[in-house]
Amino acid sequence: MCCRKLRHGMGKTMERLQKRDAEKTRKHILEVSFLEIYQNSFQGVSVDQIVKKTKMTKGAFFHHFPTKNALGYAYADELLREMMMDRWIKPLRAYKDPVQGILHCFKKNIVEIPEEFLGCGCPLNNLCQEMSTVDPKFREILSSVMNMWIDGTREHLERGKQEGHLHKNLNASQMAQYIVTAQEGAYGMGKTLRDRKVLQSLHAALKEHLEPYRI
Repeated sequence: MCCRKLRHGMGKTMERLQKRDAEKTRKHILEVSFLEIYQNSFQGVSVDQIVKKTKMTKGAFFHHFPTKNALGYAYADELLREMMMDRWIKPLRAYKDPVQGILHCFKKNIVEIPEEFLGCGCPLNNLCQEMSTVDPKFREILSSVMNMWIDGTREHLERGKQEGHLHKNLNASQMAQYIVTAQEGAYGMGKTLRDRKVLQSLHAALKEHLEPYRI
Protein backbone atom coordinates (compact mmCIF):
# COMPACT_ATOMS: atom_id res chain seq x y z
CA MET A 1 0.00 0.00 0.00
CA CYS A 2 2.79 2.40 0.98
CA CYS A 3 4.77 1.52 -2.15
CA ARG A 4 1.70 2.13 -4.30
CA LYS A 5 1.18 5.56 -2.71
CA LEU A 6 4.87 6.35 -3.13
CA ARG A 7 4.79 5.40 -6.81
CA HIS A 8 1.63 7.45 -7.28
CA GLY A 9 3.24 10.45 -5.59
CA MET A 10 6.39 10.11 -7.68
CA GLY A 11 4.29 9.84 -10.82
CA LYS A 12 2.49 13.08 -9.99
CA THR A 13 5.81 14.80 -9.30
CA MET A 14 7.24 13.62 -12.62
CA GLU A 15 4.14 14.87 -14.45
CA ARG A 16 4.56 18.31 -12.89
CA LEU A 17 8.27 18.39 -13.77
CA GLN A 18 7.58 17.32 -17.35
CA LYS A 19 4.88 19.96 -17.69
CA ARG A 20 7.24 22.58 -16.28
CA ASP A 21 10.00 21.51 -18.68
CA ALA A 22 7.55 21.60 -21.61
CA GLU A 23 6.42 25.13 -20.68
CA LYS A 24 10.06 26.20 -20.35
CA THR A 25 10.88 24.76 -23.79
CA ARG A 26 7.87 26.44 -25.38
CA LYS A 27 8.79 29.77 -23.81
CA HIS A 28 12.37 29.41 -25.05
CA ILE A 29 11.18 28.85 -28.62
CA LEU A 30 8.98 31.95 -28.44
CA GLU A 31 11.77 34.08 -27.00
CA VAL A 32 14.23 32.97 -29.68
CA SER A 33 11.65 33.54 -32.41
CA PHE A 34 11.14 37.14 -31.27
CA LEU A 35 14.50 38.45 -32.46
CA GLU A 36 14.37 36.40 -35.67
CA ILE A 37 10.92 37.71 -36.59
CA TYR A 38 11.69 41.25 -35.43
CA GLN A 39 14.80 41.50 -37.61
CA ASN A 40 13.69 39.42 -40.61
CA SER A 41 9.84 39.63 -40.58
CA PHE A 42 7.49 36.69 -40.02
CA GLN A 43 7.40 35.63 -43.66
CA GLY A 44 11.13 36.28 -44.00
CA VAL A 45 12.18 33.78 -41.35
CA SER A 46 12.00 29.99 -41.70
CA VAL A 47 11.28 27.29 -39.15
CA ASP A 48 14.77 25.93 -39.85
CA GLN A 49 16.32 29.26 -38.84
CA ILE A 50 14.40 29.33 -35.57
CA VAL A 51 15.14 25.67 -34.83
CA LYS A 52 18.85 26.28 -35.42
CA LYS A 53 18.86 29.24 -33.02
CA THR A 54 17.03 27.27 -30.32
CA LYS A 55 19.54 24.39 -30.64
CA MET A 56 16.60 21.98 -30.55
CA THR A 57 15.39 19.34 -32.96
CA LYS A 58 12.70 20.09 -35.49
CA GLY A 59 10.58 17.43 -33.78
CA ALA A 60 10.76 19.33 -30.49
CA PHE A 61 9.68 22.51 -32.28
CA PHE A 62 6.68 20.88 -33.98
CA HIS A 63 5.67 19.22 -30.71
CA HIS A 64 4.93 22.69 -29.34
CA PHE A 65 3.98 24.44 -32.58
CA PRO A 66 2.55 22.13 -35.26
CA THR A 67 2.83 24.85 -37.93
CA LYS A 68 4.79 28.04 -38.43
CA ASN A 69 1.53 29.99 -38.23
CA ALA A 70 0.80 28.41 -34.84
CA LEU A 71 4.10 29.88 -33.65
CA GLY A 72 3.15 33.25 -35.15
CA TYR A 73 -0.23 33.26 -33.41
CA ALA A 74 1.38 32.52 -30.03
CA TYR A 75 4.09 35.10 -30.72
CA ALA A 76 1.43 37.77 -31.26
CA ASP A 77 -1.06 36.69 -28.60
CA GLU A 78 1.40 35.98 -25.81
CA LEU A 79 4.75 37.63 -26.41
CA LEU A 80 3.64 40.87 -28.07
CA ARG A 81 0.60 41.24 -25.79
CA GLU A 82 2.80 41.00 -22.70
CA MET A 83 5.41 43.29 -24.24
CA MET A 84 2.88 46.04 -25.00
CA MET A 85 1.47 45.80 -21.47
CA ASP A 86 4.93 45.97 -19.89
CA ARG A 87 6.14 48.80 -22.12
CA TRP A 88 3.11 51.10 -22.38
CA ILE A 89 0.39 50.29 -19.82
CA LYS A 90 1.76 48.88 -16.56
CA PRO A 91 4.25 51.74 -16.02
CA LEU A 92 1.38 54.26 -16.01
CA ARG A 93 0.20 52.91 -12.65
CA ALA A 94 3.13 54.71 -11.02
CA TYR A 95 1.92 58.15 -12.19
CA LYS A 96 -0.88 60.20 -10.68
CA ASP A 97 -0.95 62.20 -13.91
CA PRO A 98 -1.23 59.63 -16.74
CA VAL A 99 -0.12 62.14 -19.40
CA GLN A 100 3.16 62.58 -17.54
CA GLY A 101 3.52 58.79 -17.53
CA ILE A 102 2.65 58.42 -21.21
CA LEU A 103 5.21 61.04 -22.24
CA HIS A 104 7.88 59.64 -19.93
CA CYS A 105 7.39 56.08 -21.23
CA PHE A 106 7.55 57.30 -24.82
CA LYS A 107 10.75 59.27 -24.17
CA LYS A 108 12.32 56.37 -22.26
CA ASN A 109 11.66 53.96 -25.12
CA ILE A 110 13.13 56.39 -27.66
CA VAL A 111 16.30 56.84 -25.60
CA GLU A 112 16.72 53.12 -24.92
CA ILE A 113 16.35 51.80 -28.49
CA PRO A 114 19.73 50.30 -29.43
CA GLU A 115 21.20 51.85 -32.57
CA GLU A 116 21.09 48.53 -34.44
CA PHE A 117 17.32 48.24 -33.81
CA LEU A 118 16.44 51.81 -34.76
CA GLY A 119 15.45 50.66 -38.24
CA CYS A 120 13.46 47.64 -37.07
CA GLY A 121 10.32 49.53 -36.06
CA CYS A 122 7.71 48.33 -33.55
CA PRO A 123 7.30 44.53 -33.47
CA LEU A 124 3.52 44.83 -33.14
CA ASN A 125 3.17 47.34 -35.97
CA ASN A 126 5.51 45.28 -38.15
CA LEU A 127 3.32 42.20 -37.78
CA CYS A 128 0.11 44.20 -38.25
CA GLN A 129 1.40 45.62 -41.53
CA GLU A 130 2.69 42.26 -42.71
CA MET A 131 0.01 39.76 -41.72
CA SER A 132 -3.33 41.50 -41.01
CA THR A 133 -4.36 41.57 -44.66
CA VAL A 134 -3.26 38.03 -45.52
CA ASP A 135 -4.39 35.95 -42.53
CA PRO A 136 -7.72 36.50 -40.69
CA LYS A 137 -6.49 34.75 -37.54
CA PHE A 138 -3.50 37.04 -37.34
CA ARG A 139 -5.75 40.06 -37.85
CA GLU A 140 -8.07 38.90 -35.06
CA ILE A 141 -5.22 38.44 -32.58
CA LEU A 142 -3.40 41.64 -33.54
CA SER A 143 -6.63 43.62 -33.35
CA SER A 144 -7.14 42.27 -29.83
CA VAL A 145 -3.62 43.29 -28.78
CA MET A 146 -4.01 46.75 -30.31
CA ASN A 147 -7.38 47.26 -28.60
CA MET A 148 -5.86 46.17 -25.29
CA TRP A 149 -3.23 48.89 -25.68
CA ILE A 150 -5.81 51.54 -26.61
CA ASP A 151 -8.21 50.48 -23.82
CA GLY A 152 -5.41 50.45 -21.24
CA THR A 153 -4.40 53.97 -22.26
CA ARG A 154 -8.03 55.13 -22.17
CA GLU A 155 -8.55 53.72 -18.66
CA HIS A 156 -5.58 55.66 -17.32
CA LEU A 157 -6.77 58.85 -19.01
CA GLU A 158 -10.21 58.36 -17.43
CA ARG A 159 -8.51 57.86 -14.07
CA GLY A 160 -6.61 61.11 -14.60
CA LYS A 161 -9.89 62.94 -15.23
CA GLN A 162 -11.60 61.44 -12.17
CA GLU A 163 -8.67 62.26 -9.89
CA GLY A 164 -8.46 65.86 -11.11
CA HIS A 165 -5.20 65.71 -13.07
CA LEU A 166 -6.82 66.13 -16.51
CA HIS A 167 -9.60 68.42 -17.73
CA LYS A 168 -13.09 66.96 -17.86
CA ASN A 169 -13.52 67.94 -21.51
CA LEU A 170 -10.87 65.41 -22.57
CA ASN A 171 -12.39 62.66 -24.73
CA ALA A 172 -10.42 59.74 -23.31
CA SER A 173 -11.38 57.26 -26.05
CA GLN A 174 -10.38 59.54 -28.92
CA MET A 175 -7.20 60.64 -27.15
CA ALA A 176 -6.16 57.05 -26.43
CA GLN A 177 -6.52 56.19 -30.12
CA TYR A 178 -4.54 59.30 -31.04
CA ILE A 179 -1.73 58.51 -28.58
CA VAL A 180 -1.31 54.92 -29.76
CA THR A 181 -1.40 56.08 -33.38
CA ALA A 182 1.29 58.67 -32.63
CA GLN A 183 3.49 56.12 -30.89
CA GLU A 184 3.09 53.50 -33.60
CA GLY A 185 3.53 56.08 -36.35
CA ALA A 186 6.73 57.34 -34.76
CA TYR A 187 8.29 53.88 -34.85
CA GLY A 188 7.11 53.45 -38.43
CA MET A 189 8.92 56.64 -39.43
CA GLY A 190 11.96 55.64 -37.42
CA LYS A 191 12.06 52.35 -39.29
CA THR A 192 12.44 54.14 -42.61
CA LEU A 193 14.37 57.28 -41.67
CA ARG A 194 16.56 55.64 -39.00
CA ASP A 195 16.98 58.94 -37.22
CA ARG A 196 16.46 59.20 -33.46
CA LYS A 197 15.93 62.96 -33.81
CA VAL A 198 12.72 62.29 -35.76
CA LEU A 199 11.38 60.22 -32.86
CA GLN A 200 12.35 62.98 -30.42
CA SER A 201 10.57 65.54 -32.59
CA LEU A 202 7.41 63.42 -32.65
CA HIS A 203 7.60 63.06 -28.88
CA ALA A 204 7.75 66.86 -28.58
CA ALA A 205 4.73 67.21 -30.89
CA LEU A 206 2.72 64.71 -28.83
CA LYS A 207 3.66 66.57 -25.65
CA GLU A 208 2.50 69.87 -27.17
CA HIS A 209 -0.83 68.27 -28.08
CA LEU A 210 -1.40 66.75 -24.63
CA GLU A 211 -0.21 69.58 -22.36
CA PRO A 212 -3.39 71.73 -22.61
CA TYR A 213 -5.42 68.89 -21.06
CA ARG A 214 -3.31 68.76 -17.90
CA ILE A 215 -4.35 70.61 -14.73
